[in-house]
Amino acid sequence: MKLLSTELYGNSPIYLQNLLLSFREYAHTRKRYGMGYYRYLHQLSGMDETDRQSEQKHQDFELRLLLHHAAENSSFYKGMYGSDLADIQCANDLQQLPILEETLFNNRIDDIYTQAIGRKKDAYASARTGQPPHLRLANADWQKQTATVDHFKKQHGAINLEMKRATFDSGNFVPASQKQGAFWRDIYYLNQRLYSVDHCTNQYFSALVNNLNSFRPDFIDGLPQAILALARYINEQRILLNFQVITIFVETEFLVESERAEIENAFGCFVRQWSMKTERSPFLSECVEGNLHFNMRTGVMEFTDDGEVLLTRFHTKGTPLIRLKIDEQWMPVNRPCPCGSVHPLVRKPSKPISAFLQSKSRGRVTSLYLATIQEKFQQVAPSMQFVQNSIEAIEVWISGIVIVPVHLEQAIIQEMVGIFGEDMRFTVKGRSAKPPHETGPAGLIINNLQFPRIWQSDRGTE
Repeated sequence: MKLLSTELYGNSPIYLQNLLLSFREYAHTRKRYGMGYYRYLHQLSGMDETDRQSEQKHQDFELRLLLHHAAENSSFYKGMYGSDLADIQCANDLQQLPILEETLFNNRIDDIYTQAIGRKKDAYASARTGQPPHLRLANADWQKQTATVDHFKKQHGAINLEMKRATFDSGNFVPASQKQGAFWRDIYYLNQRLYSVDHCTNQYFSALVNNLNSFRPDFIDGLPQAILALARYINEQRILLNFQVITIFVETEFLVESERAEIENAFGCFVRQWSMKTERSPFLSECVEGNLHFNMRTGVMEFTDDGEVLLTRFHTKGTPLIRLKIDEQWMPVNRPCPCGSVHPLVRKPSKPISAFLQSKSRGRVTSLYLATIQEKFQQVAPSMQFVQNSIEAIEVWISGIVIVPVHLEQAIIQEMVGIFGEDMRFTVKGRSAKPPHETGPAGLIINNLQFPRIWQSDRGTE
């Protein structure tokens, strides 16, 4: 549903936009909150993640279900595995199966699907945009994934759907023509208020804080850089909030300790991090001890001697994902966690970078705003990277396009001028493939003012 881009939505008063948004989200998310969601959430609440034997037994059971489902319903896996599944009884047995490269996975996605609906549409969209094809998930997949995330939040005191939730979101629910007023919208049936990350700037911080004080959320989640920017404002202005949130959950990016401390100081609660940033990513969550665990109820994570990660995900039966070599780097931490959970500990091979570029007149611009530009042009620009070699100029590289159309170049430059100011130069260039090396969140930013242009190994040591 393209409700948010319609003239009806954009010209409606805010109270009607809230209703329209709530109806749209109800139609979009009802597949996530069916009876399967509640059954699985109840099942998770009765499980003990400190019991290694029961957790391993559950993982092995889910693995066998996935493998047999894939072999019976996916022509790709039926041809790949044949009758080789009889000996696969536990996660350790996965080594007997072939590794699946992402290129092969993407090229054979139509044969991998076990759901016929919409295949041609997905294949066409992927060919047109250059983006990897989306996984097509069954309703049961969506509901179990949602229940897993909500169970994680419940472990830290936040009960989704029952408590009031403030979410900092990059969606276009605030019309571009709106220049003042409320930069937030309500989804009534989810008990949720969305705050526009595009308006997490000095101009609007006061209004955002006042509205949070009025809304009094029980917990906060969403994009970390937006929450961090608001927290810095609260701390700098020495504002005392009149509400107390239980926990703040940040996703997609990981914070350095100074950024975590900034948020916790502003809101007076713990920050808990989690990540499942793409359909091909593992589900990782932070425990009460501040360590990062891979949730073994959601799949199997294998680590090769070459530092590669192989991912098997259970709740992807619409598009079985088995031993896929993913484009993420994680390393196992081979020691028990004080929290008692037997779910494996993992870490990044190197410390995360708090990425930013420099505006000549406006100071630092974080990856949040550049990710917003990338999202706006993702249909026509498959992969973007922002490179700064001098304070006066920024290069925008688009992978997958050799010659950048003039109208696309002008549109991107216009967005960059709006963020960085008119006293800088911007060039937009295309290249046929992704860069061989990446720096910053997901390779989005290379700041050669901040870091020397020397590529170092990403292999870490314990």
